[in-house]
Amino acid sequence: MLSALVAYVVLLAALEGARRVAHVTEDVTRKLYLAGIATWSVWAVQAGQSDSAATVYLWVAALAYLSFRFGWLHAIEDDGPSLGSVFLPLSGALLFTWFRSESAYIAAAGMLACGFGDSAAALVGRRTGTRKYRMTSSTRSMEGTLAMFLAGGLVLTPVLAVVGGLGWHQAMAFALITSTVAASIEAVSVYSTDNLTVPIATAATLATLVHFSQ
Repeated sequence: MLSALVAYVVLLAALEGARRVAHVTEDVTRKLYLAGIATWSVWAVQAGQSDSAATVYLWVAALAYLSFRFGWLHAIEDDGPSLGSVFLPLSGALLFTWFRSESAYIAAAGMLACGFGDSAAALVGRRTGTRKYRMTSSTRSMEGTLAMFLAGGLVLTPVLAVVGGLGWHQAMAFALITSTVAASIEAVSVYSTDNLTVPIATAATLATLVHFSQ
């Protein structure tokens, strides 16, 4: 667990340094932060550390909240008050408490769907999104939603096949289905709650698919 927290601190230092020295914009550093802590979930499963992953993510969520509360690290904060940087590690703690041992890859899949899918949606939507639509109080773009669907499918397929042990065709089919759910949930989530709702919905969908395919 100590090595994971050290890696987290190094990630934060690198992102804050990139923001201050290289003038990387905060929307980019924030998405790199989300992708980074999501990627760690795969390492935890592969290294047999999934049982302690929930505790690690709780610590990460606590540190992220302190940063949000006291304004320590602008590199991981969104425009305006948002707990998105807290919600993703919190969802990781919930998922790794829910899915253990052989099914821990489902927790990792939920984290990746949000860490990469939502990041792609935000970055593409803000920069190239022109076809706007409104589902709730938040405005989304078709380009951003499509980016989330594609990014989710691309990142989940190899994880489900290599880490989860599914066949490649089954992994691709499950990835496309769960990415559709993830993109749909992201479209109706508000106030950065998608960092909580997307991982949980993705994992629940994947768990259902795996259950009924056995």
